[in-house]
Amino acid sequence: MSIQRAACVFVCASIGFGACASSVETGPPIADPASAAAGLLERSGPDAPSFVRFDWRYADRRGNVEGDGVVRFNPPDSLRLDLFTSGDVAMAVALAGESLTSLGEIDDIEVPPRAFLFAMAGLFRPDSGDARGFEAGRDTVFAYGAESERLYFFSRAGRLVKVEERRYGRLSRKVELAWGTDPDWPAEAEFRDLNEPSRVRWTIGQTRALETAHPSDIFTLPHAR
Repeated sequence: MSIQRAACVFVCASIGFGACASSVETGPPIADPASAAAGLLERSGPDAPSFVRFDWRYADRRGNVEGDGVVRFNPPDSLRLDLFTSGDVAMAVALAGESLTSLGEIDDIEVPPRAFLFAMAGLFRPDSGDARGFEAGRDTVFAYGAESERLYFFSRAGRLVKVEERRYGRLSRKVELAWGTDPDWPAEAEFRDLNEPSRVRWTIGQTRALETAHPSDIFTLPHAR
């Protein structure tokens, strides 16, 4: 281990992993991160329109709220989530490319940013920009953004397994995924905001591929976010 890397490891151990800006980027760089990121983007997500059922749970300092929901997906990047509480539609969120819109509200529940929402569905859909790439054990890590706010996407065996947002090196928000036997949809996903703090977890149930795409207008809702 180099003196520089050893010093970084020592500092991270002393003050906490989240406070070391370069700790995620100490692994060997990959040769062509743009090509590798394009390959992961192409592989993540089903090729066919899909309908998915899931259970969700949100928690913060005030308590918990939970329910069930459905996902409607048109490849490559149109995703709509409908959240139900007590059988009623409480909130809908739609992603279409760079757009994030919503309908309805669940009081004071944080909606994760665009890249995190895609990630919870197992979809690698980073914001635009050039990526840097690193090897980190079994994972390949793609980094986007400046030091003041950087997103790290961790992939393993061709699947997205984690996303971290770090502000000036300190971990602020993250998504972690667990995969089962379904090659296209994660079994579980959890988003955590370490600043609030709050978390939302969902567990995927039935998934179904469709022969016909969902109507495109369902992915545009009244309120931009």
